[in-house]
Amino acid sequence: MNVIKSKDVINILKRALNLIDERLINHGERVGYIIYKMMEYENKYSQQEMLDYTISALFHDIGAYKTDEIDNMIKFETRNIWEHSIYGYLFFKHLTPLEDLAETILFHHIDYNKLIKFRSKHEVISSYLNLADRIDVNKITSKNIVPEKFYRLRDIQYSGHALDLFHNAQLRYHILEKIEDNSYQEELNQFLEKSVFTSLEKEQFLQMLIYSIDFRSEHTVRHTITTVSVADQLGRLIGLDDKDTYNLHYGALLHDIGKISTPLSILEAPRGLTAEEMEIMKNHVAVSELILKDYIDEEIVQIAVRHHEKLDGSGYHKGLTASQLTLPQRILAVADIISALYGVRSYKTSFDKDKILSILTKEADKGKISAEVVDCVKKFYDTLMENVRSDCKEPLQKYAAMSDSYESLYNQFLELI
Repeated sequence: MNVIKSKDVINILKRALNLIDERLINHGERVGYIIYKMMEYENKYSQQEMLDYTISALFHDIGAYKTDEIDNMIKFETRNIWEHSIYGYLFFKHLTPLEDLAETILFHHIDYNKLIKFRSKHEVISSYLNLADRIDVNKITSKNIVPEKFYRLRDIQYSGHALDLFHNAQLRYHILEKIEDNSYQEELNQFLEKSVFTSLEKEQFLQMLIYSIDFRSEHTVRHTITTVSVADQLGRLIGLDDKDTYNLHYGALLHDIGKISTPLSILEAPRGLTAEEMEIMKNHVAVSELILKDYIDEEIVQIAVRHHEKLDGSGYHKGLTASQLTLPQRILAVADIISALYGVRSYKTSFDKDKILSILTKEADKGKISAEVVDCVKKFYDTLMENVRSDCKEPLQKYAAMSDSYESLYNQFLELI
């Protein structure tokens, strides 16, 4: 079963991140294209190496989505410019199959004369990424291929080899002209379509995106893991076939992807949401549909975006009724509620078993959620939640390790720089 294609994983990442700030993903695409053409001219990398380095360049600023520094980062005028490099490094190292390339992201803002002191095995590509990033941010055009100020900083801020390589690649491939007329996008997309990921690698990339919605929020991470765990288990217990089980798993994994556009002040409000804030929060479902459509099997999309619908038509975002909601969609709706009730927030503790089952029963009796699914939950609740705790253990340990690593790396980084 191969519902999600490798190229579509990249497209989902691009579309989702573009909703945060289009400057960054468009910036990432241009930088990725520059790196790709530099490597093509150099003619010493395998196609797989070129793909991996280009993908890393494409998402080299993913850490900025968690540091509230986009404006300053684009201007390169903040002393905390390293924060997003460290976050991006941690995302790639711990959450993607490209962990070996994470250092290219960590070092992409380091001056060349300092970079060489780290003796990184990815020093060369890091120097290319540093130059490509500055070329794009400084809006270098085909009329001024590399300004004199860049050459004055040869082997100081920029690698002399990288400067010469870009100059030669520009003369051969007209990189800047293609960026100026946007024709580079089709060429870049055609190259990226050669990527082939395993099922595990696809899931890793998608998890990176989901975790990046708010890396600083353990609640967000725990909610996704719990929802997926409960949904997977209920699907098996109720007897879904292999296709529906697969679809339910990915629908659960992606069900809150639209929250990438939800303001952090709402995601992490230290209280219940106001009516106005709730309307903004509800919009995450429509955003999820916008991100996923065209790239994922429609059944997965609809499982993901219907988790707030109710059987009586009182849910959102389309007010659907029982006849329009499939069993996998009903299962995810219940799993999401269980996760929300079980989770800890600043304004609520985790609800105990009796309270959770009482709420679910009342909702089922009112005809809002599936009685069949709730009966299954009641019958197997203890096993379900024991497995949730087990499923959450490793990801949350990884999350904690990443948080600790950030603080340590940040302090070490500033001392060395």
